[in-house]
Amino acid sequence: MAKITIDELEYDTDNMTDDQKEIISVLNRGSNSLGLLNHVVQCVNAIQQIKVTELKKSLEDDPKDD
Repeated sequence: MAKITIDELEYDTDNMTDDQKEIISVLNRGSNSLGLLNHVVQCVNAIQQIKVTELKKSLEDDPKDD
């Protein structure tokens, strides 16, 4: 007996139709996908920041040929 809460109202999934259960399944997949995408964005942002820092250090260490 699984329960879900929507707008502070609790629903028992055992009492739902197959169509309603399918909607919940789609919502769960969407939520999982958003979590994964947010994780990927955070990883890319972290790498970008690391590479900017790496470039700045490299530019500071290289003597300029002016």
